[in-house]
Amino acid sequence: ESLMLISEALSAKEMPVLSRRLRHGLNRIQDNARVGYKDEGLHARKTAALHRVNRWEIFKEAAHEMTLDKEGRRRLSMAGQGILGKIPSSVLEDLDSSVRGGEGHHHHGHGRRDTLTLKQHVVRATVVGFTLLILCCVPHIVHQYTPDAGLMASTGSFSLGAEPVDLPLSHKSNGLYEITVGAGVCEYQMPAADSIHTNNTYYHAKIELMQDGTTLLWDKLKLHDMGIPSGRRKMLGVGGGGGPTGADVYDHFYFDVKPNQDGSNVHIRASSDCPAPVAVSIEAITLGPIGSVQHWIALALLIAVFALIITEVVHRTLIAFMGAACVLFILALEHRLPSVYTIMGWMDHSTLALLWGMMVIVALLARSGIFEFCSVRLIEFSKGDMWRLTLLLMLFDCILSAFLDNVSTMLLMGPVIISLCKAIDMDPRPMLIPMALFGNIGGTATMIGDPPNLIIGNAFKEELGFVDFMRVLAPGVILVLFPTLAFLKYYYGKAVYGRKIDVDMQMLRDKYPIRDHALLAKCGIILGFVLMLFFLHPVVHFEPAYAALFGAIAILLMGSTEDFEHALEKVEWDSLLFFAGLFVFTEGIAELGLLRIIADQLSGVIEGVPVADRAIVSSVLIQIVAAVASAFVDNIPFTTTMIPVIRRMAANVEGLEIQPLAWALCFGADMGGMGTLIGASANVVMAGIAAEAGYPISFMSFFRIGWPMMWIAMCVTVPYLVLMIHVGYV
Repeated sequence: ESLMLISEALSAKEMPVLSRRLRHGLNRIQDNARVGYKDEGLHARKTAALHRVNRWEIFKEAAHEMTLDKEGRRRLSMAGQGILGKIPSSVLEDLDSSVRGGEGHHHHGHGRRDTLTLKQHVVRATVVGFTLLILCCVPHIVHQYTPDAGLMASTGSFSLGAEPVDLPLSHKSNGLYEITVGAGVCEYQMPAADSIHTNNTYYHAKIELMQDGTTLLWDKLKLHDMGIPSGRRKMLGVGGGGGPTGADVYDHFYFDVKPNQDGSNVHIRASSDCPAPVAVSIEAITLGPIGSVQHWIALALLIAVFALIITEVVHRTLIAFMGAACVLFILALEHRLPSVYTIMGWMDHSTLALLWGMMVIVALLARSGIFEFCSVRLIEFSKGDMWRLTLLLMLFDCILSAFLDNVSTMLLMGPVIISLCKAIDMDPRPMLIPMALFGNIGGTATMIGDPPNLIIGNAFKEELGFVDFMRVLAPGVILVLFPTLAFLKYYYGKAVYGRKIDVDMQMLRDKYPIRDHALLAKCGIILGFVLMLFFLHPVVHFEPAYAALFGAIAILLMGSTEDFEHALEKVEWDSLLFFAGLFVFTEGIAELGLLRIIADQLSGVIEGVPVADRAIVSSVLIQIVAAVASAFVDNIPFTTTMIPVIRRMAANVEGLEIQPLAWALCFGADMGGMGTLIGASANVVMAGIAAEAGYPISFMSFFRIGWPMMWIAMCVTVPYLVLMIHVGYV
């Protein structure tokens, strides 16, 4: 701007040629800077927005707002007497220093790091190195056992009939024994094949842990039989990985015993009440004393990881890796450290591939400027009516979030809204907060709209398809829009929506044009074919992950080397690593038995309900629990944790199936992200965009609109899903 003033001064001094050359050069500088900012990619914009605000600062500010009234006096509230109120100020300052990282001008923590001498750095690195060396030697020091197993090449390990069979164990110690049992079909026709089956009408395989002829503990595995209808047969199987190959049913049994150390080795005895022989495989391992308390250790790790993710004291990807490392260390102490091949298998490669493919497609499509261009056209179409503009933007936000992730939608539309509000001298927060809220609502409609849906869809790919998400969730989302829009208009009222928009539309058109028509054509056409493959999944059975992956590769093949390098730079590698670490952590927690206990407790609650009502009651329970939890915990780790829980519930409880539980988890986790500012990543990104523009958003200002809107949405989705279950639609 200063150089522009010089140019005008030169023009006034009758030096027009020099003035034109200077002005032309300055315009090129401005254009290049603007293009560079817009081409820096969604990942760079997201990083910049997140640097403006973090969850720990939001959490502190929320506690401060809840403990101080308008005059600054402390109130007797729950927050004031809670955990944060008891933390010493020095601890909070240290946490602030670690959260702010490089912002040394705010806290003295950065100064302390700079005062370390080279010798101190060397000593610290040496201590950390020796610690790492000792920890990595633990799997060798604590001998890793090979599980005892009874297997045969063709029919299984044993044929059970009148005589039981024994599997001796090579290790004996006090503590927990994990026994995995898989069984084939009981090849016997029940007299009443169409009768209602209960626990008393099934055949069982009895599994006993014995020593010197004495049964230490025992349990039963429910068997399939030839009289069970095919639908019921499918529901009884635990499903997914983790069971013996070829097993019709399987389960994991945990026996916490103290065998006589002076007696003989323990052994497993298997018997069956099925009249026909049953093929069964048994695998057992001794977990030792740590196994007896492994679920408490897992619970402590789960709470710690969730707390760190909530506060963002360190980067969430590092948190996921730390949690995964801790779980693997505990498994090593239990003599069962999994191989690298097994750990790689724990990662959901379909989810990771689908995320990568969509990230590449969206990043290149965003470079064309189509999303900002459409936003400007909506402003023009509103004809100066603020409520009409809000309605159009929220609907456009929902549609975009259904096919893009809502973080990308926020990054694309947020700057346009801020530019508009600055042009009409209006506070942009009444537009930005609803955009984050309706992004969560719109993302619920499809499998690729919100990360929880993506995780659920890939976890239950045999039961749920891309079209199923739109068939079940999209009508519920449409119903949610009506009351939430009405509440939005009521909440802000005429003070916001009663004003007229008077803005230079030509300025907005010049500022947000379509920058690359060729790129738009390539990305738009390929994206159209990718979406077509998504919809054709029930017909051609082509994985959505492959469709997105091959679509991204096709776009990269049509571009130049620079486009390829640019696309790889814009992929959110930290998010992909976060998902990978989170998958390993969740599977490790499942190996420690915590998720099994949670599922069994929920199953016990549901079993107290009549069989005909269990699907409805469980869907309501899961929706409410998921919504409240996701409002305070990031819905991605919560969803990953809940998937094994609902899988086991569907396997163990009469009257439950995967589909209703999965839809309930989708609605609860997605809508719960609206509850608080830290409930979804899009909310935090929105707060960062607002703070960068000079309009900070506090926890309570978001909570006052987000929390009631979440419950309004739940008041629609809960009865909607109940009705769908009642009429047999799901």
